[in-house]
Amino acid sequence: MENQRNLPTEIVSDILSRVPVKSLCRFRCVSKPWLSLITHPDFVKLHYNRAFEKEGILHQRRRVLIDVPGSNSLFSFGIDEFLKRNDHGGDAEVEESDIDCVYCHEELDSGVMLVVPCNGLLFFTVSNLDLYLLNPATRESKKLPGPEGFGMDGCSYHLFGFGFDHSADDYKVVYGRCFDDGVDFGVYMLKTGSWRVIEERYPYKRAVTDDSKGILVNGGFHWLSRRIGDQSIMIMAFLLAEEEVREIEAPPDFTESDLIYFSLGAFRECLCVSQWILQDAGNHEFWVMKDYGVSESWTKIKLSIVMLDSGNILPTPYRTKSHDLLFAKWISDFYLYNFDDHTFCTMSITLFQEFRDAEVYLESLVPLN
Repeated sequence: MENQRNLPTEIVSDILSRVPVKSLCRFRCVSKPWLSLITHPDFVKLHYNRAFEKEGILHQRRRVLIDVPGSNSLFSFGIDEFLKRNDHGGDAEVEESDIDCVYCHEELDSGVMLVVPCNGLLFFTVSNLDLYLLNPATRESKKLPGPEGFGMDGCSYHLFGFGFDHSADDYKVVYGRCFDDGVDFGVYMLKTGSWRVIEERYPYKRAVTDDSKGILVNGGFHWLSRRIGDQSIMIMAFLLAEEEVREIEAPPDFTESDLIYFSLGAFRECLCVSQWILQDAGNHEFWVMKDYGVSESWTKIKLSIVMLDSGNILPTPYRTKSHDLLFAKWISDFYLYNFDDHTFCTMSITLFQEFRDAEVYLESLVPLN
């Protein structure tokens, strides 16, 4: 026992960095030295990075988040643990016992509208536009202040993004307001707890009414947008470090129709436009920009999934050696899809009739301040 108490801090840190977050939350009560160690920024970083060094630890901490329309709660399940128990290669059903409620606000009348993950933290908004930050593993949460002097008069839609700016060593929330003559932005810095309003209105507007979430690729948030002048479709990028706006060309031969629905996502860290084509028997296609910012690199991928009763099929960041995890917007199915032979199996979640969005995050000790 005496030798255990005198273990070098480096060894204790190495051992604890492999322990799940829920256990570490309990271990903080063991002693003041352990509390100091577990909450120290260096250990938080070590613990987070360990998941990328050890596959077993990654599988232990990786979870899929589910955003259910109209709900004041957020739900998740351990994707790798589920697949390990259901490794027969066929369709499977995610049971109620597999799903955890990671956040519930009983006094929150407004449903969760949008969720963005980053380093184990979740930024989300509700229908009354209040802003929240959550660590779903430690269950810590807080409401963020709204931007002062950033009124909503005349604003038709909103845009949001959340990410880590390595150049500033800080987390940023990006808040965009869409008007008839363009869009402007405010940026919230987590360390200082303050907003900065960018004094410029950019000549774009949102193209898809239910896509407020910015897609983080290559250090910037992205939204399918229209140019104010000729109403042409393009992708608007807000660069996180520079806090500037750039244009990216949409895929070639991009077609708009009442029978075509499209959304923006990220496929294997590349921009991806998903299309659901009703007049083509409900077929789904991906346009993937393989070389960021290079319009000639847009590549079309036709999925073998054919569904008339779903919304767009979108990619998630989850990937195994042979399959990517996709989800069908507005129903309750996931797909493990093999892009080599275009075979897939379905993962259904019967607990929910539908979900609006799905994200993948790693459980972490990252604090909210």
